[in-house]
Amino acid sequence: MQAPSYYLHRPLINRNPEVLAAYEQLYQATAPNQFIDYLLPYPKWEFLAHISETKDVVFHGSSNTHIDVVEPQQANDIKEFSAQRAIYATTDSIWVIFFAILDRKKYPMSLFNSCLQAKISPDQLSDPLYFFSITQRALVCKPWCVGAVYILPRFYFKQEPPQQHQGMEITFPHWIGNTSIKPIAKLLVGPDDFPFLDQIHGHDDQKLVERVKADPDGFPWLDEPK
Repeated sequence: MQAPSYYLHRPLINRNPEVLAAYEQLYQATAPNQFIDYLLPYPKWEFLAHISETKDVVFHGSSNTHIDVVEPQQANDIKEFSAQRAIYATTDSIWVIFFAILDRKKYPMSLFNSCLQAKISPDQLSDPLYFFSITQRALVCKPWCVGAVYILPRFYFKQEPPQQHQGMEITFPHWIGNTSIKPIAKLLVGPDDFPFLDQIHGHDDQKLVERVKADPDGFPWLDEPK
């Protein structure tokens, strides 16, 4: 799949059997609804990727590290699926960290981001592709913080339906749930755990709204800041 240049490609994952065994041992040793004591010398997003691939879970990212029960919240988005009152979650281990490390209480901002995979055969998806953007006036302040990834049971969630684009089926690792739920486990993450920290775009909120209205299919609708 030849992706547009503005998309970011997921880095290669270390699938060494010893590394995967270490991930499994750590996950199994964590008590329910407790923080994972992560001391492994491997990226946290790779650990989460392993969990997503081997367990029936989804991830919810938040700058609030003190959540004992994850509750549905009303969302505001241009897409109908993303504008419901729900718990928003993902099976993608990088996308979730993006949401966890943004200090949106201290730095008001809008988010404009995407994570997708293309179906390249009946039983195979492409590696994930990403795009990240936040309000430019917040971006210059480096609004990063320590946040948490909440690991939740996938049973209570449904995935966003796939879409057709230029004759290709596009899948989004985007899930919603409507039931308050206790996490299976939690993981603290910080800006150093996000592999695309220096590749987050900045946008002007008003200009973005105007461009979306003028051209709903004109993704990504923005210019690089001067």
